[in-house]
Amino acid sequence: MSLMKKLTRLLIVLLLILTVLSGLAAGNEPDPQHRIERTRTEITELEKVIKAMDEDIKAREARLLELATEETKVKRLLRQTEAGLLKAEARMAEKSLVLAGRLRSVYMKGGLSYLEMLLDADNLGDLLIRAAFLRRVLNRDAEIIAAFRTEFETLTESRDAIAAQQKQIEDMRFEAEAQSKNLLAQRREQDALLKRARTQLAADLAVITPRAEKRPIYGVVIDNASPARPQHGLSQASVIYEYEVEGRITRYLALFSALPRKVGPVRSAREHSIFLAMENRVHLVYSGGSFDVLARIRSWNVRGTNATASSGGSFFRDSARRAPHNLYVNLAALGAVAPSQEVVIRPSHLSRQGEQALSISVEYGSDLAIRYEYDQRQRAYRRYINGKVHRDADGKTIMARNVIVQYVPHRTGLLGRPTPDIIGSGAIDFYALGQRHRGTWRKDSREAPTRFYFEDGQEIERIYGQTWIQIVRAR
Repeated sequence: MSLMKKLTRLLIVLLLILTVLSGLAAGNEPDPQHRIERTRTEITELEKVIKAMDEDIKAREARLLELATEETKVKRLLRQTEAGLLKAEARMAEKSLVLAGRLRSVYMKGGLSYLEMLLDADNLGDLLIRAAFLRRVLNRDAEIIAAFRTEFETLTESRDAIAAQQKQIEDMRFEAEAQSKNLLAQRREQDALLKRARTQLAADLAVITPRAEKRPIYGVVIDNASPARPQHGLSQASVIYEYEVEGRITRYLALFSALPRKVGPVRSAREHSIFLAMENRVHLVYSGGSFDVLARIRSWNVRGTNATASSGGSFFRDSARRAPHNLYVNLAALGAVAPSQEVVIRPSHLSRQGEQALSISVEYGSDLAIRYEYDQRQRAYRRYINGKVHRDADGKTIMARNVIVQYVPHRTGLLGRPTPDIIGSGAIDFYALGQRHRGTWRKDSREAPTRFYFEDGQEIERIYGQTWIQIVRAR
């Protein structure tokens, strides 16, 4: 099988693969493991095509060198032939002059004509001798002229043939150069496809590979009233709890192992935010609170920093917003806790298959609707608030790898504030990798961790990446 046929077959196979990929892109994307296998196949085929192209390119480059060598020889031969023509023309001109001189001497000496030369014969023998002499002279002249003509015609034909050969070689070289350029262009396209495939493979492998996550060290109470949006730092949080406060609005407790320089707006603590900070062993960052909450923080020895009582320079207000929605903390400068050193290895896969759940809806009130839409390629849920993509102040889209909807009984606390009873147990919906799992939650004390379980009682191990825990009223 010729190299071009092999290359053509490989290109056809690759085209079929790319056609399948396009079809998959238009429909449902396979999971990353299937996409990895498909991408590896694509890479193998691309490498075969590129290898065949490289062999073809080398063969064409060798042929171009051969043609260049042939062209050089032909040009040299053409120059030699043209030089021979010039010499032949010069010789013919020179011999023509000699012939003309001799003819004048023989034919016209003394003014005699051919006829007078014959008539001047003394006898028949003399006449025959004179006639034979004239015949030999004429024949010799004819031979000389014919030889000149033959030599000139031969050289002319040779020159034309060589010129035609040169033109043919030039045409072949032009065609070979054009084919090489096209092949190199195709080679660049294949290189680009191979690069994209390898990039995709690396991304998919990264997605399905377990990762080490540092344990959060700060928990920041963040405002979620509409004047506080977009907030700073949310995209860098490890875990974010959302819970209801007065007026059917919500507030966040965002846990950080990273140390952004601007996080907030920072708002007041609640009883449940204290419990969540304690169970996660984080340093609570908040801005004041009701007297009963502050009393509990003191009596329970909660580790934290109250922005309203802090004299450090790590808290600041943004003049572009109005109070109380403009207070921020620089976690990198706070220095209340040493950087996180404790590491947890989180898996990339769930231990079981759930029911498909590509969309999640959570409502806290008529003015606050939360939605998550699953992005297959990122294997994460894109977050929406009131129909708009949720982005932080840096423009980064909020993508949740785990979403836990925790159903909690709510009571009306002091000052009429809604207070979820997060010590106890209840139901959950756990979402990850486009799947929904029903389960339960349990928290035995204010310092005990909240544990999440599948329906059969096996504890849930969430996958790596940002986790949102939506604390909502029990159904």
